[in-house]
Formats: sequence, C-alpha cells, structure tokens
Amino acid sequence: MRFETIIVADWSAAASPTGSRPKKDAIWVCADREGVQEVCYFPTRAAALGWIDEVLAEGRRTLLGFDFAMGWPPGFAAGLTGEARALSVWDWLATRITDGPENANNRFEVAEAINRAFPGIGPLWGRPGGRDHPDLPERGTTRRDHGIPDHRRVEGAVRSAQSALKLYTTGSVGSQALMGCAALPALRLRHALAVWPQETGFDLPPEGNLLVEVYPSLWPPAPHEIKDAGQVIATADALRTAAEDWFTAPAALPDAARIAAEEGWILGVSPEGGAMRPAASDCFALPPGVAWTPVETALATLRDGLSPVTATQDVPVEHAAGRILAAPVAALRANPPAANAAVDGWGFAHATLPPGPIPVAPGRAAAGHPHPHPVPPGHAIRILTGAALPEGVDTVALQEDATEGDGTVTLRAIPKPGANTRRAGEDVGPGDPILTEGLRLRPPDVALAIAAGHATLPVRAPLRVGVLSTGDEIVAPGGDGIPDVNRPMLLAMLAGWRLAPVDLGHVGDDAQALADRLNGAGCDAMLTSGGASAGAEDHLSRLLSERGGVHHWRIAVKPGRPLVLGHWNGTPVFGLPGNPVAAFTCAAIFARPALLRLAGAPWSEPAGRTVPAAFAKAKKPGRVEFLRARLRDGAAEVFRSEGSGRVSGLSWAEGFVELPHGAATIAPGDPVRYISFTELGIG
Repeated sequence: MRFETIIVADWSAAASPTGSRPKKDAIWVCADREGVQEVCYFPTRAAALGWIDEVLAEGRRTLLGFDFAMGWPPGFAAGLTGEARALSVWDWLATRITDGPENANNRFEVAEAINRAFPGIGPLWGRPGGRDHPDLPERGTTRRDHGIPDHRRVEGAVRSAQSALKLYTTGSVGSQALMGCAALPALRLRHALAVWPQETGFDLPPEGNLLVEVYPSLWPPAPHEIKDAGQVIATADALRTAAEDWFTAPAALPDAARIAAEEGWILGVSPEGGAMRPAASDCFALPPGVAWTPVETALATLRDGLSPVTATQDVPVEHAAGRILAAPVAALRANPPAANAAVDGWGFAHATLPPGPIPVAPGRAAAGHPHPHPVPPGHAIRILTGAALPEGVDTVALQEDATEGDGTVTLRAIPKPGANTRRAGEDVGPGDPILTEGLRLRPPDVALAIAAGHATLPVRAPLRVGVLSTGDEIVAPGGDGIPDVNRPMLLAMLAGWRLAPVDLGHVGDDAQALADRLNGAGCDAMLTSGGASAGAEDHLSRLLSERGGVHHWRIAVKPGRPLVLGHWNGTPVFGLPGNPVAAFTCAAIFARPALLRLAGAPWSEPAGRTVPAAFAKAKKPGRVEFLRARLRDGAAEVFRSEGSGRVSGLSWAEGFVELPHGAATIAPGDPVRYISFTELGIG
C-alpha cells in the first residue's frame, strides 16, 4: 500500500511530566516521510498531538497509527451508547474526557460513569488505592455481572495484548484507550482521516489519510537507547512494507463486519495469530531514502524467531562429549554416595577419644572394600583415601600425624571433628540440577553426569546444514575461471561449529534449477552464496520473495550488504553474498548464532573485548563495519585493504574489529572492539 508519510505514536504518557529530557514510558512519535525518519519525544499528549497535526497538515497521504485500543470487547459500545460501533464510543468520550496541558485528566471519573451504564460491578477496573471511586473497582477480581468479556477477538491473536478494560497498574492499556479515543474525533475531522476497520471494514483503504491501531511489540525494536523510541521506528519500518492482505485477511473471520465496526483490529496482526508477512515487492524495491536493516534488528529477528529444530536422542554418556544437551539433567544419586575418607590415616568418633594412646580396632577400610563392622567407641581404625566411613567413625587423622604402638595409635595432634572426611552428597545430592539444556557437553560435564549416576544423556541430533554455491561464473577449485571459494570455506566453518555440513554442490544462473536444488536439499537449514542482490541473474532473492519468505534483506553491514535472511518451505535460509570476504563475515556474525540456536544451543553473540587501535580510519555513518584484524603487542592492526575481494586478508586476520553504525574517526591508541576468530568458533 502506498503512503507518502507514516506516523507511529507510542501513547504512554506519565501522569506528572518531568520535562523535556527524553525517557522511557513517555510519548514517542516516528514520522517516516518516504523512508526518511524523524523521531521525537513529547512529555505530554497535547504536545504530541500538536506535532502530529503539523505533519498531517503537510498534505501528504498519511498512515497514522496509535498503539492504544481503538475498540472494546463485544457489547461495550452498545451498552454505553446504544450503538454497536466503536466510533460512537469515541464521540461519547470526546464530550466527557478533559485532558490538561500537563496530562491532568478526569479518566477515572469518566470510567465510573461508564460503569454506571452497565449492570453489576464493572466492566472497567483499576484505580490508585487512595482514590475514592466507589463505582470503579480497584481489582478486576471484584467485578461481576456486567456482561462484557475482557478481550476483543484480535487480542486472542496477540497473546501478550492486555485488556482495554484495565485502567491502572502494569499493562493498563485501558487508560490510554480512553484518553486516546477521546482525542481522535477532532483529529479525524481536521485531516479527513478514514478509520480502518471501524469505518472502512476489512477492505483496502480508500485514497486519502488512514487512521489505524498498531501494536509495536509485534516487531523487534530498532537500535535506540530508549526502547519505546526503537519500537516506533521498527513499527514504521514494518508499516512501510504492509501488504494488501494486512487490510483484508480478517474479512474471512466469522462475524467479521461486527468485529470491524465494534471491536476494531490491530493492523499487522494475522487472524491466525502473530504478525502478518510484509509485501514481497516492498522487500526488494525499497522507497527512496529507506534505511538498510540495522545489524541489531536482523540479529534480534533471528534471536526471537528461531528455536531448536532437531530431534532428541539418548546416547551413552561416554559418547556424549561435543553434543548439545536436549533437556536439563538432574543428579540421580548423591556424589559422593557415602561419607568417605579424604586422606590415608586413622578414623574414629571424635567425641569418644580417650586421653593418650587409642586402641586400634581390627581390620581396615579401603576404597571399594568397606569395613563391615561398627568401630567401638574410643577406638581407631586404619582407613585409606576414598574408603566409606565405617559406622562409629566421623573424623580422620592424617597418617603422618599418628604413631602406631602395640595395638594402639597415638596422635601428635587431635584434628577438629569431621576433619579429613567428605560428606555424602557434598558435591551433588539426588535431584540436584547439574547440567543445563543447550549445553555443549565437555569432558568435565560428562564426568559430572557419570558421577551423578547417569549412563545415558538426552542430546540433540546434529543439525544438518546444506551449503550451495550459485552462479555461472563459478568453477570447481583448480579449474579455469572464478574458483568456488565459498562452498569449501563454509563447509569447513560448519564442521568447526560441530554441526553436520551437507554439500549441496553448485548451480548456475537458472531459477528453476536453483528451486529444484533447494526443494531436494533435505536439510535443517541452508547457506547459499551468490544471487542475493537485485540483479537480473540474482535468482535467490527473487525466489525467496515469490515462493518462500524474506525476513530481512540489505543489512546495514560492511562487508555483506546483499544478505538475505529468509526461509524456503519452512527451512531457514541464509543467502550470503557471493564475495568470499562478505560470505565469511556474514556467516560468522549472522549464521553462526542462528544455526547454533537451531541446533539446540542458547543464543550467543561474541562478547569481544576493548583494545587500543593500531590504525587510523575515518568511518562514514550508515553501516556496522567488520574489519579484518589481528592483535600485535596488545593492539589491533587491520588488513591493508578493505576490499571484499582480498581473500588473502582472511588468512592474514585472526579476528575482526567491529566499528559501530555511526560516523567515527579513529586514531592510533583509541579504544576499539576486537572479536577473535576463536570466539567465533573459527580455529
């Protein structure tokens, strides 16, 4: 859908504005004019509405979205106004709600008046504990007999959405709905705003300005120091890609006309649940000025959208090292299973020691050969390291601190009670958690599992990752032409990450051959190289758009901007650039954490470390840059050329220097972030 301007408003306003300093839980508005975004903070609703008025007055076709409910559950509108239309409630509120310039308002008094229009107690609820509003219950559990359900149909498709009937405490979106909907009638009239779907139905919007309800939590927030600002930016980005079915899909719901008029809908929410997919054409024909997808946004999409896909297998514990644990593991028995001696020496009951020489009981206790009889009080017994403490023994004296006599032993120093012993279960007890799900099992983890009584462990089946090279120009290594550097390199990287690489070979610039190879891959995920840009022979990006799915394209990263993150027949696809340096970088930064998550490990990004720069650089804004680098004398030096065709730089490098999205001027000695290849699992 074509809109020249998109405005998204986060309507959270503090009851007592604290000034002009930007903060969270306040009003943030993003205006996107043909992809050029302006993000503003407002301490009051009046200030925000004034600014939105000015943007609408520019006369461009505008899609305006607010993040509060623009309708109520079934029966609410008719019970209050006599008409089953949300817009009737807007008009009713507009004549009763007062909203001062400092956010002072009468919403709780108006909420009481609303409740008095219904039988029983409710339906609105929630108020400050010290406020006297007898017709507005403080808690939702005290409501009864009002006849209004808590949720709209759309809130069943967005499980995290709160009820528009809740006015106070965490998740109190009802107050925002009362205040927001009271302000909308005047805005509609001034700027000829059609309201979707309350006024238009579940149909394509007419020409002109459109007013919609949005839910910013549907999309990962864009990078910003304040999350609310990042959410309105991300929502504006999403609305820029809105497909026609975003407006029409709910029409298939039973009772769709009533839902549209009375309850409303959140633009971008699928009737089946979750977010609608963007328009394929918009993914690959971005409007002028649209920013590339930030690295943080692309990583957040992968982090939030992926989960383990491989089956669980029980394997003998001695074969489990290197595998990913599929479930938490608890101890089956105590370790140690019984109290035992920590040293070679003499065991006795400390409280019964006689003065002088101690009589020696017959026999001895050794590891694997427990003493079968209780040790009499006042006696000592010979005991060796690891032996279970016999009955009547709670302390062990070191062998070197004792002198044997004729049937006695004399101690040069009396140890403290319990000395030189290990308690049963002092390491782990039965039922204690010992290993966490997603752990890549190491030899010490295997040792702990065995000590805790396990003979087998539940692990994930290896993740099968296909690697496919594309392009007519590519030839096998050693041939005449451009050698296929990427496929062997990527297969080796996957093996280093202890995944199961699958060689899918090479296909030329043939869309059908590429589709056939993808269809027959039989893998859990796929890495492709080449064909991810927008040229006539870049078939991968086009196929994913038309027949698969694209989550992000054109990432704001250098090297590697033509990176496609998508899926084919439900299988995640990482469409890497054809350039080897870019393919290597994107695989390490984007594919590695995503593939390990699919394999069953937790999401993990490299921590890196701060080191002084041994180079100078003036960086332009707009992209995160990964420079091939290595440490020498504690400082990061970078490869002599940033050219993506210089494969020698990969061999030279031992890591990356990561430069952030903004402009930067770096001089020798300045702190930079260094990520070693070792931390990225690249030996």
